[in-house]
Amino acid sequence: MKLHGVYIQDTFAEAWDLEVARVILTAMEEDIAWAAAQQFAGAAGSSELGSRINAGIEHALPPQDTPDGRPGVVVSLAMPPSRHDQFVEELATRLVLATLIPTVAVFDGMLSDVTSTAPLDLYALTAHHWAGYEEEREIAGRRMCEVPTTTGSFRYEKQITISLEGTDGHIVCFAESQPAAVMAVKAAKAAITRVGGAAPMGYGLEQVFREHDYVPALKHRVPVSRVPAGVKSALNLLMFGVNAARMRIAMREAIRAACHVDGVLEIGAMNFGGQFGRHQYWLRELVQ
Repeated sequence: MKLHGVYIQDTFAEAWDLEVARVILTAMEEDIAWAAAQQFAGAAGSSELGSRINAGIEHALPPQDTPDGRPGVVVSLAMPPSRHDQFVEELATRLVLATLIPTVAVFDGMLSDVTSTAPLDLYALTAHHWAGYEEEREIAGRRMCEVPTTTGSFRYEKQITISLEGTDGHIVCFAESQPAAVMAVKAAKAAITRVGGAAPMGYGLEQVFREHDYVPALKHRVPVSRVPAGVKSALNLLMFGVNAARMRIAMREAIRAACHVDGVLEIGAMNFGGQFGRHQYWLRELVQ
């Protein structure tokens, strides 16, 4: 099967279950909200490679779409259910670190189509930091904790919602050059920002050093290579979403966008025969 001349491999992306938090960070100016989002997501990437959390920035929100009428940016964070305690601990740490960015407020950003959820009391996890100087206030019907700071105040919603039906996903872009692979993944990332409820993991441009069968330079040096003919560069786009439905949409849009980039030869995915995760996103089914 080909899409815009790009061969879509007859394979699936294997994915595991995730717990996902989705927060809206607002500030007095959009660039400050972006700075807060970049700090909140931090150096997070794949937890399978040692990161303490999976995180990614979704997209900006205009003032009319945020709870307090200020510019905002959406950040999603996730971990497998087996690492729930680590997930909660890291969320609390990143919330406290957000106090370093002036004028910032943090709101729950979970979407209404997520049906399996659990509440998370952020205030209970972080109240000891405020030494009793915090106050409660209400913004747009949301219970907020207001903490005094040197510039004014830091505010965050006391309770947020965790999706219990999150899942990861990914695609692999096989290209005839490194620039083509990079531009394909950048196009795919731009496409998923329009989906909502899905985020690239970390920066979103992953060169997988440990999967030797996907390294073009090792094609003739390893027992089995998955690098197609003519491919000089393979780049992975890791992502995750609040539920499987949004993950399928994000992967579909990512594939379609990548296939419009010159120099892309094939789109594939990594899997381990279904032993790694219970979700299987078949690429050809997504784009039909």
